[in-house]
Amino acid sequence: MSFVEIEAELDKLDADELRLLALKSWTAFVREESCATGGNECDETDPEILNALDEAIAVADGKPGQGHSAADVRARLGKWISG
Repeated sequence: MSFVEIEAELDKLDADELRLLALKSWTAFVREESCATGGNECDETDPEILNALDEAIAVADGKPGQGHSAADVRARLGKWISG
C-alpha cells in the first residue's frame, strides 16, 4: 500500500481508530529512530509523555471537528521536550 493510498483511507477512520493508528505509528517511529541513530530514546511510561497524551486527547475530544495549527503543536512540543 502506498503512502497516497494510506492518506486516502484516513478520512474513513473514526477517532478511536485514528488514535490507535497514531500510537502504532509513533511506536514504530521511535523504534526506527532509536535503531538508526542510537538516540531519541523514549520511555513509554514517562509521566510527562503520558500526561501530554492525555491532555491532547482531552482537547481533541472536547472540540470535535476543530484542530490545532502546526505552529500550536510545535509550540506545545517545545514545552514538552524542554522540561
